[in-house]
Amino acid sequence: MHDHQGVELRHLRYFVTVAEEGTMTEAARVLRIAQPSLSQQISALERRVGAPLFHRRPKGMELTEGGRILYTSASRALAEIESSLVQARDARRPVRVGVCGTVPEHLLARVERIFGDDGSLDVEFAEADSQEQLDLLRIGTLALGVMRVFYTIDDLATLTLADEPLGVLLRSDHPLADQTALTWADLAGQELLWFPAKRNPRFAEYVLAHLAGHGWSPRLHIVDAHSHALYRHHLRNSQNLVTLRARNGITADAGMAWRPLASDPPRQRFVLATLGDSPLAGLLARLGSGSSNDGGISGRGQRAASLPSSASSALPGSAW
Repeated sequence: MHDHQGVELRHLRYFVTVAEEGTMTEAARVLRIAQPSLSQQISALERRVGAPLFHRRPKGMELTEGGRILYTSASRALAEIESSLVQARDARRPVRVGVCGTVPEHLLARVERIFGDDGSLDVEFAEADSQEQLDLLRIGTLALGVMRVFYTIDDLATLTLADEPLGVLLRSDHPLADQTALTWADLAGQELLWFPAKRNPRFAEYVLAHLAGHGWSPRLHIVDAHSHALYRHHLRNSQNLVTLRARNGITADAGMAWRPLASDPPRQRFVLATLGDSPLAGLLARLGSGSSNDGGISGRGQRAASLPSSASSALPGSAW
């Protein structure tokens, strides 16, 4: 009974090389192994097949009929395996990236460029609020997250994507829309279109404390929605209602107006984050070391790139 199970890939590679080179000496040179060792391997293969594969001629090795049959299949199999190995090496890996609500489209485009430049990764976005992303990163459901943060998270590496001041978004016929810039005193009596605090409780507490520090403790008009259109609907149909937005995150809308705050505006900071011990942390570190305008990198056990004392984000959206 022949031990076909003992035939290994290297045996077939040796066999095909001998058949193509025509001599044991030349095949051993190509394979970079000793000729006696190659001869032993070919003899072992013939024993496992149970038939001679070569005629040993004075001028070299000549395939037997059985050898020709094996050569046709073995050479094709080796070529297919090599092709599959190349395809496997070049295959792009999907990377699941969490996205919190109302992230500006240009930041998502930047994230896609990051992975496009890497050449081996395909980004897949999944909506999740900032608090949820932290849990999903730690259990491995997400590889990275685009989130809002204002404090250091010790086990994350982060790359700042944007750090922008927020202004006031309101109806174009709102009395405050006549001013080119708004003071904190102007906002007295205005309600704030806001999000459910459970989406990012620490963040919500921080932002409201910042507003209160400037003398504005607005009544909150809380909307639990996943639609920009619904937020704008509330602004259009409510008196004395405003919200806070970064200028770059606003799309053209004839019915709305955006006005900057004259002093110490809250800020909106988005980061691309991953676990500090993830292989992707190295990618963020390389990007951060070459960045000058878009922020920096913070790694595990390091302070995140610091924000001004007023830095906060009060951007309502589908998920914080």
